[in-house]
Amino acid sequence: MLVRPTVVAPPVIVADSTIKPRPAVISPAPVAYPVKTGSYIPAATTTGTNTDSTTAVRPSLNAKSADPNKKRPKKKTVIRSAGGQTWEDDSLLTWDPNDFRIFCGDLGNEVTDDLLGKAFSKYKSFLKAHVVRDKRSLKTKGYGFVSFKDPNDFVKAMKEMNGKYIGNRPVKLRKSTWKDRNVDARKRKPY
Repeated sequence: MLVRPTVVAPPVIVADSTIKPRPAVISPAPVAYPVKTGSYIPAATTTGTNTDSTTAVRPSLNAKSADPNKKRPKKKTVIRSAGGQTWEDDSLLTWDPNDFRIFCGDLGNEVTDDLLGKAFSKYKSFLKAHVVRDKRSLKTKGYGFVSFKDPNDFVKAMKEMNGKYIGNRPVKLRKSTWKDRNVDARKRKPY
């Protein structure tokens, strides 16, 4: 068990010959940490006076984690490319890969995912709505996406909702080109 020494500062003598004591810094009572069971074994203590082996532990390798042939599951990502840059985008994993997606432009800062979803929820195959926000300020970047399962609802929503007010502004709808930005989709295109 480790014990911190008690530190007491000497008194300060002020010019008018009065002695003012400094506040003393006193360490808290020693804390004994519990020993974890399982893959931890107690270590030998270094001092001869302390025979309590619960205060120091040494980790040992677990046989399962030491197996070099064991493959770890890879995290799924989507590799994207646009503007001459390539990056991994995990946010596309929350969307259905076989959906029909609409780009919603000119959204105001008051538009949320729920408000955008309510505007398009009248269509039966509506799946998800998302407003893209700045990571730091949390203000909207002025656009979002809405996805549908049925292509007929997709076309119907494009015709009916283009120019309708969502929040304080009329929305501008376009077909989303998110599939064209995927690297694997670009490699399949014959050039």
